[in-house]
Amino acid sequence: MSTLDFLRANEHKSSNTFLQEAQFVRDNWGWLKYSYAVAIRVREQMDKLGWTQKQLAEALGCTQQHISILLKGRANMTLETLSKLEDALHFDLIGKVLTPSNGYIPSQISPLFLNDGGPTDNATSSKTNEMVDGYRPRRKKGPKKTKPGL
Repeated sequence: MSTLDFLRANEHKSSNTFLQEAQFVRDNWGWLKYSYAVAIRVREQMDKLGWTQKQLAEALGCTQQHISILLKGRANMTLETLSKLEDALHFDLIGKVLTPSNGYIPSQISPLFLNDGGPTDNATSSKTNEMVDGYRPRRKKGPKKTKPGL
């Protein structure tokens, strides 16, 4: 009797989900690897802040069970979810992987709105005429001037 035959003859007869689990990981590895990496970074930031899953769930407006799935690296997260995680935990998840060649400069704090200078230390005004992500904001037009006598 081979080792494999012995193991099959003596395996536990309850439902075994190992094979299905392994198949799921193999079929979805493309996005799971990123989900695992995000989960690790989120857990590290939660530890730094001393947050629980329940506190993060309240900050995101979701259930603690959903946070548990996120932290296991099993959630195919949207960009919206990633952004909410960044805002709630006050850290950068994606900015480190973006480069200036694709229009994002990680060393600068992105403005909240196009004409908003953002929370910079030397900002005296919330308006800017400088290029933002390759776009120069339009100047606001004042009221139309009418010629007298027309």
